[in-house]
Amino acid sequence: MLLCLTASAQLGKPEPQNSPKNGGTCDVIRDIKTPLSHVFDPATSPNIWMMPTDSEAEMPLPGGINEDLRREIDAARSARRHPNPVHNRGIIHDKPTPPNSIITQPQRGVEVPPGGGTPNDNHIAVGNDGKIVSVMNTVIRVHNDTGKIIKAFTLDYFANNPNIKKDPIPTMNRTYDPRVMYDPYKDRYIVVFMHGTTNKNSFIIVGFSTTNDPAKPWNVYKIPGTPIQDTVWSDYPIVSQTKEDMFFTVNLLHNGSSWEEGFVEAVIWQLNKEDGFKGDTMRKNFFHNIKYNGVSIWSICAIQNGPMPDGVDNYFMSVRPYTKENDTIFVHRITNTQRSGQANYELGVLKSPLKYGFPSSALQPDTAFRLRTNDARVLSGVRIGMQLHYFQNCLNFKTMQAHIMHGSIYNITSPSGGTLHHTYWNEGGAIIKAHLFTNDSLDFGYPAVAAAGEATTSELSAQDPSMIVTSVYSGAKHFPGTGAFFINRYGEYSDYQILKKGQSIINYTFIKPKEQRWGDYEGIQAKFNEKGIYYLVGSWGKSNNMNAYVARVKIKDTVADNPISTMRVFPVPTTENLNIEFQVNTEATISGQVFNLNGQSIGIESGVSENNGATEDRSRFTLTVEPGTHRYALHTHGLAKGVYIVKLELVKGSWGFSSFSMGFLIASNDTQSFKFIVQ
Repeated sequence: MLLCLTASAQLGKPEPQNSPKNGGTCDVIRDIKTPLSHVFDPATSPNIWMMPTDSEAEMPLPGGINEDLRREIDAARSARRHPNPVHNRGIIHDKPTPPNSIITQPQRGVEVPPGGGTPNDNHIAVGNDGKIVSVMNTVIRVHNDTGKIIKAFTLDYFANNPNIKKDPIPTMNRTYDPRVMYDPYKDRYIVVFMHGTTNKNSFIIVGFSTTNDPAKPWNVYKIPGTPIQDTVWSDYPIVSQTKEDMFFTVNLLHNGSSWEEGFVEAVIWQLNKEDGFKGDTMRKNFFHNIKYNGVSIWSICAIQNGPMPDGVDNYFMSVRPYTKENDTIFVHRITNTQRSGQANYELGVLKSPLKYGFPSSALQPDTAFRLRTNDARVLSGVRIGMQLHYFQNCLNFKTMQAHIMHGSIYNITSPSGGTLHHTYWNEGGAIIKAHLFTNDSLDFGYPAVAAAGEATTSELSAQDPSMIVTSVYSGAKHFPGTGAFFINRYGEYSDYQILKKGQSIINYTFIKPKEQRWGDYEGIQAKFNEKGIYYLVGSWGKSNNMNAYVARVKIKDTVADNPISTMRVFPVPTTENLNIEFQVNTEATISGQVFNLNGQSIGIESGVSENNGATEDRSRFTLTVEPGTHRYALHTHGLAKGVYIVKLELVKGSWGFSSFSMGFLIASNDTQSFKFIVQ
């Protein structure tokens, strides 16, 4: 159930936004102003093609890692493995696949050398003209449209460049956790990364490209990493954007404390993008004291908006990432733009139907060396119309492997920021589903998702909530590499597609063998002006080090080649199954019957695709479905050859929109009938 927290706007002062009804609290400080720090010109920076990695280069772990629990789960997995060695029997596509399969097709890729830090912390953005920005610890690289690196410069130089410096940043040698985004509306890039690991030098560096060429100057701002008290610093940013604003979340940690004891709180920053692109004083909102029943909520993941970063509001997700087993889901929402003065915070608390758990470490072919999966926090997510989809590292409780949890929440607010369907939350109408993506032979880590539907706006995207997910993988018989899988509009999962095979284990001698690093996140983005094309970056093992791979991939989905209509039946004629595809805008109940040409009701068996729930008797079947596109199969093998009629009646909800006419949406009737032929 989602319960709103609201407050009146009061410029420049902390505003408590409390809801005793559901135990959520938050304070917001509005319209904080930060001046431009400096303009960084990549032309003044030397090209850094290669960087040495040494014993001082391990980057901070994300706050709150429960080391005792990690060791307990890894020990339980080892005990399970020894009497039953892992066999290579999972379905993995590392060779060309049949053309009719749902696959990700690697079109080209480029190997990227290591940065100066461990782990990589890969992220990527691609512009409409094909220019790519890939970032990792501790380098920013600019690629041309073929993937060739044309410029490379360090995070440290970006943060401390002397050009036109107005507000000096304390010099240091630790810059880390880079993120990058591309704004398709402004045709510009945004870079975010961390600076410092104590309150003396903690800043969040935010850079905005001044043109669509990331090798040209950038406007650079520094956001204080000690926003609430003098003894904390900021760590682990996660970014998202709407048409006007960008958001990033960070964790605040105490100086000199252990990761378990040092966590203070997770906070949300909201920045006006136009200020950054122009180089004006940056206006920001700061949301903090985000608590549930008086306890700070750990690690907030900013959710992307897809297929385009439009809308005025933004969602965020949290879980309880440091427990062995849990089902609590926290949904946060910032309701409006920074410029509106009405950006408020809301909190929802839901229960997942499938429990998640602290993941085990990933195996390598030399099982003395294991790879951290850190915890079960939400790492990536996308809002598609009125749906939220989120992804976590998660324990497979049956096999003790590290796999990927995909959660889906339906009946959220509309992307325009209105309250369409919002009452469903308060009335318990939110629908939440969960699925564990598994493989017998592989461990997975650090999923990242991009919307892959055909819609041109977020308002229409629920008609095709397709997604592509990239991750790193490893296994007892597989060196660490990068791959991806696809989820089509019916919620069906492709097999895992290997994009870059590893060539060695990952083994940094200055890190304990069973605590090797290979995250802490990966990146993926759709090329907004090229249908079905995605760019991703992931890690792979080579010469005992962790390298990166930048890939351009294309979705091959024969289902997506067919246009989406409000309703259709196929194939006609049929010999075995009749597929019924339909769209609904809300949670819906649909009743169906099959008749012969004499009007007599015919008993028939029903089959259901994985993302639909159905009940049926021999003469009637009933479907209860969430908003979106669905496919339902009727088994016709028991029917005599002839002509039949299938009748579908909308008992509850509304059909999807079938077309546009002069800007108005044209809806279908409540009852639909189709003839079909059995041969």
